[in-house]
Amino acid sequence: VFQRWFLYPPDKTPHFHPNETTLAWLHRTYPTLPRAERPLECTLRPGEVLYFPDRWWHATLNLDTSVFISTFLG
Repeated sequence: VFQRWFLYPPDKTPHFHPNETTLAWLHRTYPTLPRAERPLECTLRPGEVLYFPDRWWHATLNLDTSVFISTFLG
């Protein structure tokens, strides 16, 4: 199970549209972004965990059938 993550720090406004899937965004918007405006990216593999700080913008793309758990720590 692989999952691709796209992350922006709180001080950068992402180019995500709330009514668009991550896959549609990846095909339509991502290729038009200048390199300086692209998000940080990583691909998680089975058994890996990603932690990112509070208030970071994020989008995910499941590259396979997957289950994920999200929690807010506070």
